[in-house]
Amino acid sequence: MTTPDPTSPVARLLRYANEVHALAGRCGRPDLAEVLAASAARWKDECTDIVVAGAQKRGKSRLLNTLVGHPDLVPVDADVATNCFLSLRRGPRLTAVVHRSTDKGPVQTPITVESIPDYASMRGDAGKRRDVVSVDITLDNPLLDGLRLLDTPGVDSLTVGHRQVTVAMLQRADALLFTLSAQDQPVLRHELEFLAEAAERVQAIVFVLTKVEDSTNWLSLQEENKARLRTFVTEAITANPDRTATLAPLLEAPWIPVSSKLAEAAAAKRREGRVERADTLRARSGMDVLERHLRGFAEGRESARGATVVAAALSVLGSLTTGAKDDVAVGSDDEGDLTTRLAEVDAELEALTELAGRRRAGMVANTFLGREVGGIVAARVAEIRQPYENVIATLKKQEQVDRYMAELPESVQRSLEAAWSQIVYDVETLARTTLNSFARDLGLDPVEFAADRRTMPNLTQVQIKGDQSANEPVNVDMVRDVLPSVSMGVSFGGLAAAMLGPIGFLLIAPAIGAAIFMGRRSLEKVQRSQAAVRGALRDQFSVIAREMTLDLERMVATWRVGVEQAADDSLLRRRKELETRRAELKSASARSAADRQKARQSGQDRITAINTLTARGHELRSELAAAVAALGAGPATAPQA
Repeated sequence: MTTPDPTSPVARLLRYANEVHALAGRCGRPDLAEVLAASAARWKDECTDIVVAGAQKRGKSRLLNTLVGHPDLVPVDADVATNCFLSLRRGPRLTAVVHRSTDKGPVQTPITVESIPDYASMRGDAGKRRDVVSVDITLDNPLLDGLRLLDTPGVDSLTVGHRQVTVAMLQRADALLFTLSAQDQPVLRHELEFLAEAAERVQAIVFVLTKVEDSTNWLSLQEENKARLRTFVTEAITANPDRTATLAPLLEAPWIPVSSKLAEAAAAKRREGRVERADTLRARSGMDVLERHLRGFAEGRESARGATVVAAALSVLGSLTTGAKDDVAVGSDDEGDLTTRLAEVDAELEALTELAGRRRAGMVANTFLGREVGGIVAARVAEIRQPYENVIATLKKQEQVDRYMAELPESVQRSLEAAWSQIVYDVETLARTTLNSFARDLGLDPVEFAADRRTMPNLTQVQIKGDQSANEPVNVDMVRDVLPSVSMGVSFGGLAAAMLGPIGFLLIAPAIGAAIFMGRRSLEKVQRSQAAVRGALRDQFSVIAREMTLDLERMVATWRVGVEQAADDSLLRRRKELETRRAELKSASARSAADRQKARQSGQDRITAINTLTARGHELRSELAAAVAALGAGPATAPQA
């Protein structure tokens, strides 16, 4: 890496970071010094890391494929797998390597490019996906020279682990591309909350509006997105002015409308030798504007990376301030200063005692989660069972019963598999809402509770076929949408095939899968009479509901215990910190006057140094923000259909 100009913001940043690091050491806080050291550790990495994030179905993966010129490289029909990310960097040829974290240590396994979805997609093979941390893809594309693109799980996914993996990736990010779609709803609250977290870690942020080619109102949608972002940032800053420096730059971040579809069409025309038409489509796609920003990030990585170091330094300085102010109070000529500091600590301890009481009340409320799980399962199972019973009631002739029974076992199996997916969604939503409310009530950040694979259902995958001919029976049901035909004289195929199409993969816990399979076998053997079919159907749904409830109650109990333990650990840690401060403040009164005066002078000196470094940090951050904003700047061409 070229040595920076000693007067440049980057050179001054390096000196600044060293000064903050040294101050933390002098203050006896090696833990804080290590925080800054970890943030600066990547400084010599000459590859710029750009995290590509966004909600599911926002066009993120197709955008990546288009950027690197391989339409089928990254799976676009399913989210990136939990605890996994995809890394795309330049290499001499197209390769893929899976990285796993096992009990015996990290393991790397070369795979074929065609098998990437098996290891990295939520629609892939569960066995192959196990323990996968990342898939490293290399390809010879000049755009990736000095760049590494990181494809992350959807930030809106309720699959446990997705969002926190993406947030964790921001720790190593130099820039963030955040995707929104011109064909979907405007930016949602959870996306804005993710962006607020991202802004704490990354200063170089670009909004990419995808799928503009088929949207007639993408400009108005973009303006609505900007308005929602502006409202969110304004409210957050009003509630906490200290967040101004991190959140305000979001309002200045560039918005780039793009069309992967037009870019792919341009590439096709170029292969046909129609260069002029290809150039026109390429210009309309907006991809050149986006690539200019990416190249700008690569060329100005020091500015983007420096913003992360400044943020870490300011955080360290904030933590050092408390101890310095305590020392000033210890040596003050006014005994009231020490009394005031002690009173503040006692007030915080009293507040913690109150929080402990609320924690106990919240714990009692959380115990009802298990009961609510049973209600969710019962309601969903009844919802899909009733239409079957309604149809059975219409079967008057034996030939109708026989014909219906030829389709029923597999149809019920598919309905239950689809129901399981919806039930898991409902339960995760309930648990996440309840437990995060519990955490917020204790003054804690929302808790991201990760699943423990030893206690969670060991999920396997059941492939459901689709694409049958409209003239053939379609033995697939989707809850509320596709059910066995009420009119037994009508083919099952028409409506179902039109509404359903390929289903893909669903996740089924082994015990539930076994119960569904056994229930199907029972239905296949049941006596062909209306009463017998109705009874067998009710028995099967009852057994499945019981298995689902047990699995989900165990899952929720694990999450509940984990969140409550995290809350207890946080409260205990805060109490220990406050009690240590109180003990140190009280013991100060027994020191000699000379020692107390020395402590006061030391505290004042540190506060002066902290204030000076904090002011310099904000100045550097502003300079770096301006440098980041200029990266890739230039006239943008709006895509056209």
